[in-house]
Amino acid sequence: VSIAIWANGILPIAQIAGGILSGSLALIADALHNFSDMSALVIAFAARKIARRPPDSQMTFGYGRIEIVAALINYTTLILIGFYLIYEGTMRIIDPPEIQGWVIVIIGGVALVIDALTAVLTWSMQKNSVNIRALFLHNLSDAFASIAVIVGGSLILLYDMRWVDPAITIGIALYILYLGFNEIG
Repeated sequence: VSIAIWANGILPIAQIAGGILSGSLALIADALHNFSDMSALVIAFAARKIARRPPDSQMTFGYGRIEIVAALINYTTLILIGFYLIYEGTMRIIDPPEIQGWVIVIIGGVALVIDALTAVLTWSMQKNSVNIRALFLHNLSDAFASIAVIVGGSLILLYDMRWVDPAITIGIALYILYLGFNEIG
């Protein structure tokens, strides 16, 4: 689990640098989402540790509800990021910048490997905890976002379709919003 936290902590730095170098908002969007994953990992596992404490004089029913609060924090973060990315993507559809496709494809591939491994690590634990389920879904959505980023980078390389980058950003954002609102509601 600590490997997943470190990987999800380092990955956004590489993605932001790659997004700036390549001009890709989709790569930066994926970086923001991955940064929120690292935060979600820390919150989820801290909450899980606290939730296992036995009841005491302050918390006579125990600490189990902390996992629900952690899940709410993770879902709220997803929703806020989703709205921000829709705004930024819309601005870039209006005026698409020059974008370097190879940087997007390479960093997107690295991100996909890390996202998939993190989702695999949380898969078995998510069955018994709403908190870890939120974390698992968060990581799974990142893996799909990384696939979309790779496809977008490939389309930019092959056909110079620069509008694809902000369109994929908006698609990632809509998926993020769907996950967040679906799990809260």
